[in-house]
Amino acid sequence: MSAAEKAFHGAGQDLSALVDAFEKHVAEHGEPGHGQLIVLARDIKKDVKNIRTGMISAGDARAIQSGEIAPVDGNPNHKPLLARGLARVQDAAKSLAVNLADAGKQVRTLVRDKTPGAGLAGGSQVAKAFDNVLDAASHYLTLGMKRLTELARGMDPEDRYALGFASGHLQSAQDVALDQRKRGVLQLLKNPHLAEFALADARRLGMIAESRSVHRGTVLNVIGLEAVLKNAKGQLLALPVPPDFRFKAGDNLVMKDRGDGFYSGKRQLVERGMER
Repeated sequence: MSAAEKAFHGAGQDLSALVDAFEKHVAEHGEPGHGQLIVLARDIKKDVKNIRTGMISAGDARAIQSGEIAPVDGNPNHKPLLARGLARVQDAAKSLAVNLADAGKQVRTLVRDKTPGAGLAGGSQVAKAFDNVLDAASHYLTLGMKRLTELARGMDPEDRYALGFASGHLQSAQDVALDQRKRGVLQLLKNPHLAEFALADARRLGMIAESRSVHRGTVLNVIGLEAVLKNAKGQLLALPVPPDFRFKAGDNLVMKDRGDGFYSGKRQLVERGMER
């Protein structure tokens, strides 16, 4: 087993364990109406397993093509086995993308419906468990793409194209995982109880744009001594503000660097989509 294959296999096991943990949190902290999340968690595990199974078939096909192993049925043509394996990878990747998106939407609804106190704490645990699933899924898919690249070495152009096409499906699923991760962060940035943790995640995910001397945007939240804004391009900004910063979530502001490490804010009027 190559290093890439070992890493991919290990990442799949880690992802499955995190899906189990997510399912447990949903069972403990979800409401009866959130039972579909448990079904989705189990479907995600099936998708992960099917991607792995398809990869094994593709790996066997590559080994037959290179002469490393003899075909079980005596047929030296590796292409049918490769096609079946890659079809399974593609179908599972498409299913995974749909299930991650559906689960993400339901997790955000669960968090939105929770009230401060024990309910909110439970909702935040579910959200964090799902964040772990999304991060692990992204890692698993990255390693899957690396494994397909490894398999493509020495293959003919037709096989390389098929492997690249399957890799594109993994990339699409990874894009969905990252999008869901960012949607969750954006929701929690507006939450007065969980925003501090969401801001740290936003920075780690590269969601915070570089600061300039002047910015325009809408305040999402004021977290400690930082005002988090969203500008017209959809970019997030985290600007240092003084303790007497008087603006709040929903205010449309022009923010200017004061030259002392802080930004000052001035309300901007927005009419018919035009800034004044």
